[in-house]
Amino acid sequence: MEQKTRILLIDDETDYSDTMGFYLKAKGYRVRTAQSGQEGIEEIEREKPDIVFLDFMMPIMNGAETLKKIREAHTDLPVIMVTSYASEKLIDEATGLGITAIFPKAEDFSIAARLIQEALETVRN
Repeated sequence: MEQKTRILLIDDETDYSDTMGFYLKAKGYRVRTAQSGQEGIEEIEREKPDIVFLDFMMPIMNGAETLKKIREAHTDLPVIMVTSYASEKLIDEATGLGITAIFPKAEDFSIAARLIQEALETVRN
């Protein structure tokens, strides 16, 4: 694995993003966090992450709205949607906007690590 892989976690639940960030840092990734869609978009422009984990349910700007904004400037950036409860409608909307994968919050972080590897391989090919 490349030590330089940069991951951005956009999630308003800081306990969750801190825990996931700790796990991913232990795996050798560079991890940044953002607590809102707007903060995440600004972080993407500043840090140019290789992969984004984006929470579906956030106040003010939800995951689908944030994804639309990301796609305006970054069509090829892998975005993995994170959710504990998403409606079919929201999942369909996000899928239509080109999410890379969906990661349920209840899943083990090792699955997130596998999704990262798959997304990086897709980008390289």
